[in-house]
Amino acid sequence: MIPLLLAAALAGQQADTPTAFVEHLYAAYRQPDYSPFKHPERVFAPALLAAINEDNRLAKGEVGYLDGDPVCQCQDTAGLRVAITSLRPQGKDRASARVSISLQGYEARLATLSLVHTRQGWRIADIGSADEPSLLHAIEQSNRQLRGHR
Repeated sequence: MIPLLLAAALAGQQADTPTAFVEHLYAAYRQPDYSPFKHPERVFAPALLAAINEDNRLAKGEVGYLDGDPVCQCQDTAGLRVAITSLRPQGKDRASARVSISLQGYEARLATLSLVHTRQGWRIADIGSADEPSLLHAIEQSNRQLRGHR
């Protein structure tokens, strides 16, 4: 019984890596109705989640700053293919994953996922791309502007 429990514990530890998190995250897109916004607490770190939630609140039912899925860099996931091109640990609780995102009919895009390890596991702290170096900063700036227009 003890070896079985030990094996299960070790398997859980191995699955709790930045690479496993990113692979699991993008594998979820194979489900046609998947959205990271259905359970955003499973995907986004607290600061990014708070900024996304505030964006939604300030938008008051309209489209806010986010008008697509920042994880897949898309609105439609048809033909989505993702490859991890690099993953660099940055200390024991942080990592940076560079991903190549391909969609049917479009040229591949590169994105960088800044990852942080929380009590719940690995989460996305920020997303950067050629068009937007920091999703977190962009949403926070948009939120500040919207609060200022009240």
